[in-house]
Amino acid sequence: MTTLRFYTIRLLTLALMLVFGADLALSQEQTAARTGSIYGILTDNSAPIRYANVQVFAVGSEKIAKGAITDSTGKFTMDKLAFGQYVLKIRRLGYKEFKQNITLSAAAPMLDLRTISLQADTKILNGVEVTATKEVVKKTAQGFIMNADATLSQQGGTATDVLRNMPAVAVDADGGVTIRGKAPMILINGRNSALTNLESIPAASIESIEVINSPGAQYDADSEGGIINIKLKKSDLDNLNVALALGGGYGAHGRFNGSALVNYKTDTWNIGLGFDSRYAGRQRFVNGDRVNLNLPLEYYLTQRRSDERIDQAHNLRFTADFTPDASNSFAVELLGSLSGQDNDETLINTLQTATRDLSAKYSRRSLEIARDWVAEAAFTYTHTFPTKGQRLSLGLSTALNFDRENTDITNRNLDASNNAVGSPFLQRTYNYVNFAVSTLKADYTHPLGDGMTLETGYKGIIRSVGTDFQSFNQVSNAYVVQPLQSNTFNFFEQIHSVYAQYAMTLGEQSASHWKFTAGLRGEYGTNAGNTPDGKVSFTNVYPNLFPSATAVFYAAAGEFWKVNYGRRINRPTQLNPFTDITDSLNQSSGNPRLQPEFIDAVELGYSREWEALSLTASAYYRYAVNTIRGFTRLRSDGVAISRPENIGTATTYGAEAILTAYPTKFWTLNGSFSLFQQTFDAGNIQAGAGNSLLTWYAKAVSTCGLWEDASFQVLGNYYAPTAAPQGYRVQQFNIDVAVQQKILEGKGRIRLVATDVFNTLNSGLVIAGEGFTLSRIGKVDTRAVLLTFAYTFGATFKEKVLENGFSND
Repeated sequence: MTTLRFYTIRLLTLALMLVFGADLALSQEQTAARTGSIYGILTDNSAPIRYANVQVFAVGSEKIAKGAITDSTGKFTMDKLAFGQYVLKIRRLGYKEFKQNITLSAAAPMLDLRTISLQADTKILNGVEVTATKEVVKKTAQGFIMNADATLSQQGGTATDVLRNMPAVAVDADGGVTIRGKAPMILINGRNSALTNLESIPAASIESIEVINSPGAQYDADSEGGIINIKLKKSDLDNLNVALALGGGYGAHGRFNGSALVNYKTDTWNIGLGFDSRYAGRQRFVNGDRVNLNLPLEYYLTQRRSDERIDQAHNLRFTADFTPDASNSFAVELLGSLSGQDNDETLINTLQTATRDLSAKYSRRSLEIARDWVAEAAFTYTHTFPTKGQRLSLGLSTALNFDRENTDITNRNLDASNNAVGSPFLQRTYNYVNFAVSTLKADYTHPLGDGMTLETGYKGIIRSVGTDFQSFNQVSNAYVVQPLQSNTFNFFEQIHSVYAQYAMTLGEQSASHWKFTAGLRGEYGTNAGNTPDGKVSFTNVYPNLFPSATAVFYAAAGEFWKVNYGRRINRPTQLNPFTDITDSLNQSSGNPRLQPEFIDAVELGYSREWEALSLTASAYYRYAVNTIRGFTRLRSDGVAISRPENIGTATTYGAEAILTAYPTKFWTLNGSFSLFQQTFDAGNIQAGAGNSLLTWYAKAVSTCGLWEDASFQVLGNYYAPTAAPQGYRVQQFNIDVAVQQKILEGKGRIRLVATDVFNTLNSGLVIAGEGFTLSRIGKVDTRAVLLTFAYTFGATFKEKVLENGFSND
């Protein structure tokens, strides 16, 4: 019945598209011959003006007939305008408004406005008005884009910190990222990357982050939780430009970060070199409490863990863009990264009987040195054909990741007063992982006629992972390998995808019009894993089709409705069967028998822009089969084993809203709210197992001007408990504040940031299973004070005023 229900939804969606298409196609044919186009270039007499709002109004009307935003070269184009008389208005922060009367007719259907020069608004440039900081969120039909620099309180942090303050994105204290209760696919500059540790990407290196809630056929099917695309900074200003930043602070220990970006651009070349570095002393505490209901002699397990560590991350990035003419462009990006942790961890285990008598007590101290090297290269070629809208893009990337972790472990028995008893037991482990991923991508867009386009493409992904874990016990002053506790595992995967996506716009020449998109993606995936001893060997083949469809109704300028359907997949990644016994009483492993999880999702959305307010709201429903989630069982010897399982089904439905308000010229408010019900049926694992929970989370960002070139920002986050198959994840909340002052004629900035002011941000899990209950609550030193100084030169002051713009890429 479930399968029938969702195929019925797909058929109804496609039927609605056909009905509306047939109804409006005739209107489009009748009016296509009575429309024209307007195009031009904006400058300030010295450089192009990017991201200006260009709008056309019918004479005597306040309703926008057509709108556009200038690109990075100052160009704008507006097509399919009905013949008639209009008023052209151009607005851009830092410039006076431009107005011009224009006429489109059969005698002059193509109106070239040539170069339009805007006059600077000296009041704004001289700082007479105190204004709020840059725009934070830009809405799109597929999701939204957030300007990373606009989150003042996260500067000096990492990509995880920026994501923590993004609308509709949940990040726990351990850095786990989810959207609507699912982990998203994370891309770097639009591609699959080996730079998977978000803690190694400084916030200062991020230009923007895009969230795609309803990906179309052109995106990987393995994006059931949506897509997060992190775009790294790259200047597109002419000539030589340099940006420097240096910061330091203190949480439980000292922290330091620095970055430098050098860029040189000519008419045909754009070359950039960037470096960033980050050190942070961190602290972490975890309290674990387990009750073993059927083990009277080991009834209570109390675990207390404390970590002292030093995190470091260093990234070097080179970019080169070559544009020999208007039709061809080439881009190369090289990235090198080194990150690591020096961790001193102490875990104390206490076992007690049902009457609270001491059964055993011992400690485990681990000194861990971890280093992670990443090397990545990407090449992109883009060709624009003479026919408008016809485009070919080719991309090739490859990345290598070498992860090395060495640990020395000291085990001691303790008495009730924590005094050592007997001689210590020494162990040593190493965990070496080699990861490689290569991607080949081709996309082609072909206009089929007025308002219709066809997109097609191919993407191939090849991954390989080699894991070598060895465990040694000290015997007679020598370390001897333990074969039963050691593991070598090799994994290989390749995914080949082709897609076609048809888009049709009906009635675009009018203020209200429709846009329909229907796509189909076919993917053929295979993977194989094995251990050298032959005990584990498997091969899986996954051929699948993934349909998607979207209908958008643009009711007026700045207002649209949309409905979307998509089918996605969650391919299993935790296939290594090796059991991690770092915590001997709470062990974990992978599962080579995992099967893919399939998800059907439907979304209804609405977005509207007012003069001082914007709203984006959506309601969604998602149903998954073969759901992959962690599941914990308790063995008869008191050891809990956790591993991923195909637990059964998962149902999620809810609503979310993103609101931006401008109460005054110097005050901006951004907020988001999400409410959803999540239900897990874990009947595949255990009869009657599962859980259902209504949860919600809210975020608010308030940014206001204090005095000339000064801004103050407050951010607040709250996450209610969220469902897990055997329990729930605990609530989280925090408040961050920041102050920024521009100096040196706007080329310098000083930021003072305080994160988690009330030290409330923690994470944890509370679950219950057959024969046990478990609570594990962790706290990281999230409260910290950071001071950052940034300086730019080579770019004009006017460009810094215009920093609230978004790229059209």
